[in-house]
Amino acid sequence: MNSRNVFLWPVIISLIGHVALISISSVIDLRTNVRAAEIFNVQLTEPDEVTDPGVNQISRNEDPPLEEGKAARVEENEREDTVDLGNADIKYAQYLGGVKRKIQRLWVYPAAAYERREEGTSVVRISVDADGTLGQITLMSSSGSAHLDEATLVTVKSAAPFSPLPQSYNLTRLHIMASFRYRMSD
Repeated sequence: MNSRNVFLWPVIISLIGHVALISISSVIDLRTNVRAAEIFNVQLTEPDEVTDPGVNQISRNEDPPLEEGKAARVEENEREDTVDLGNADIKYAQYLGGVKRKIQRLWVYPAAAYERREEGTSVVRISVDADGTLGQITLMSSSGSAHLDEATLVTVKSAAPFSPLPQSYNLTRLHIMASFRYRMSD
């Protein structure tokens, strides 16, 4: 072997190895185990169990109640969808990120709950109309603390209105499932 080949083969092998390593590392997301540096976090999850609509469910709808015996009227052209706040679907990611940021700016641990060392997770369904207004907020699962549940509802109401739904969604209302986890220490 001449001196040129002795130098050339390690360079070629190194280049091939680096290209393979970069290709593989771009496919693998190494950030999945990284925890955000937050004391409190907002996560959207499905409720652990489905409850009877009349039991342990508080609806904070600003609309007047329906008269007895009358059903809610749903227009044929109305389209609704339900997603988790942490939905990774590219279609909703940007919009849900904006909703989450707006809520997180206002979200604080309630002083009364902090003094009593109350912890828990409140799960709510946030209904956003096409124009971005808060159509309804429903407490789907209580944290076990009235202070924490009320703080969750007040925070979401204070964050409203949200940005209008993108036209590409073709929806009249988007329901967002969100979990508010209150912990004294993580």
